[in-house]
Formats: sequence, structure tokens, C-alpha cells
Amino acid sequence: MAKRKRVDGSKEAIAARFPPSYQFHWRAGPYHAPSVSAGTTLHDEWRGDVTVDGFTKAPVPWPAAEYQHGRAESPVLPILCGDLVRAVCEEDELTVAHYWSVTRYIVEQWKRAISGATDPNGVKVGIAFKRNDPAFRKKFGYQ
Repeated sequence: MAKRKRVDGSKEAIAARFPPSYQFHWRAGPYHAPSVSAGTTLHDEWRGDVTVDGFTKAPVPWPAAEYQHGRAESPVLPILCGDLVRAVCEEDELTVAHYWSVTRYIVEQWKRAISGATDPNGVKVGIAFKRNDPAFRKKFGYQ
């Protein structure tokens, strides 16, 4: 029988499993969080009007609201508003997931909410139409 290579907690083993943060580059950043405090109501493009419960502990601190659907590690989820909407439209899923500490599934759901698509094939087209809409560009701070 061939011996299995033992995976340990060494730096090399961890580096092989997780890509370093310098692999995630902004295409259209930087992105700035809205200046709000806890208790303020913001409009989340995915969930509607929500109350800010605090800020995330992500590389980009962002206003967050309580969200318990399957999130055991963190009871709050960033509020999809402001520059985060622009980031979801402009950046790839892995970059958004890394800097806002969410899963790729959540980023996919955000893209569906922004595009208004009901199937995965319509998401890219919907986001492309949104990016070209002058009202959308003005609302979310495109130059």
C-alpha cells in the first residue's frame, strides 16, 4: 500500500489551500462604506429596507444587518447598498467574496437581485443593461 501524505497545519499546507490576498485585485475600486451608525435604516437591494446592526469584520468593513439563514460563523451580512452594488457589478465573484467576507453563493444571489434575472443565464445580460442605464450609474456613483 502506498503511504498517504499527511496534511498538517504547517504554513505550506495552509498556503496550498488558501490563495494569498494579493491575488485579488480591484478592477474599479476602491470602494467606500456609507457613513452610517447602528440603528440607521438603509435600503438593501436584495432584502429591502433593513436596520444597521453593526459593521462586518471583513477586509472592507461594511454596514451589516442580521441574517441567520445558514450563516453559523457570522450572524450579520453586509447590506447591499452604495459602492457594494458597484463592486458586485464590476468585480469578479471571488474578489467580492474575499473583501466582504461572504460566500460566492451570496455574491451570486446579489448579482441576481441587481440584474432582476430569474435564471443564471440572464444575470450577465441584466447587469450589462444596468451598467449602461444613466439612472443606475448616477444612483451608485459611477463616473
